[in-house]
Amino acid sequence: LILAADTRATDDSTVADKRCEKLHTLAKNVWCAGAGTSADVEAMVRRVKFTFWKRGVLNGQNVGIGNMGSSNSGSRGKSTTQLSSSEDNDVPIASVMAILHYLRTQLQKTRGALGVNLLVGGYEYGLQRAYLAAVHPHGSMDVVTYAALGSGGLAATGVLESRYPQLGCSECTIEEGIRLAVDAVKAGIDNDLGSGSQVDVCVISADGVMYRRAIVKEEELEWIDDNDSWYDAARKEKEIDRSVASGVNGFGNLPFSIQSKKIVVGGRIEAEREQREWLDGVLRAE
Repeated sequence: LILAADTRATDDSTVADKRCEKLHTLAKNVWCAGAGTSADVEAMVRRVKFTFWKRGVLNGQNVGIGNMGSSNSGSRGKSTTQLSSSEDNDVPIASVMAILHYLRTQLQKTRGALGVNLLVGGYEYGLQRAYLAAVHPHGSMDVVTYAALGSGGLAATGVLESRYPQLGCSECTIEEGIRLAVDAVKAGIDNDLGSGSQVDVCVISADGVMYRRAIVKEEELEWIDDNDSWYDAARKEKEIDRSVASGVNGFGNLPFSIQSKKIVVGGRIEAEREQREWLDGVLRAE
């Protein structure tokens, strides 16, 4: 199972953070991608994480209600990650269904007051399969094979719907799945101003979790020196009469000329003139 997300956080029309983390640990085998209000998502993630950590500790062997695995579970739940805090290393293995049930209960209590949209993905060791669920602010959820949420979700969904069946659906390789997830996020970045910066990826399997930041780095525009000879030559080749085309927003424009002109719908003055001409013609005829 593969999760991917961009790293841009916005405050209305302002970019508040270009390196935020939208992929979060809920348990050692369960991660989520968050969209919506950052504070609400962070608070809900920490609540889920602490709740299932307590259930494991109270049992004494990282096993409790809603938790699976134990301290003697060997390599189960092994992870290769770049985590930002030590608390993520202490989370136990948990049941994906238990976490989804807990999220639904908490969100239904708030009746949609929290801006929490989550893509929750994890590996269920008891059933030996991975699950992906889209969780919405009112507590409704959909167990899906692929999904995209957030402001760039429409463009990302278009990439997923067009290419996922071509890859053989669940039969695709991990490399193909990562490429598809990254391309879907990049489509959201290209078509939405609220998405941008880098692309982070998380791969969840029975062998553990691989989390990598900045799989795709932020695109940077190169500085251009006006003294560069190649720039001067290109500018002279494309130099146009500013009286013909002054350009749009400083990006320049192509020269153009009007080939034909036709009035489709005239204004009020044009309509009054045509009415006077028609009336004059009628009077002369009489």
